[in-house]
Amino acid sequence: MPSNDIDYHVTDIGGVWGIFRGESQIGMRRCPHEAVAFANFFADWESLSTNGQVRVVGDCYLDRTLRGYRPAA
Repeated sequence: MPSNDIDYHVTDIGGVWGIFRGESQIGMRRCPHEAVAFANFFADWESLSTNGQVRVVGDCYLDRTLRGYRPAA
């Protein structure tokens, strides 16, 4: 039986952050914070109309980049 789960991925695609839903790219942002916010906006909206889980996940480069901002915060 097919899963109703939906994943949004934020990944580094060579100097910009790509936002993907499944295998389709739905946006690009230069700032990693904006990329996560963009993905979260659509995930929140979509979670209202589905019974499955909706997740936003990032690659290891996003994790490393966001951890680099932590000492400055």
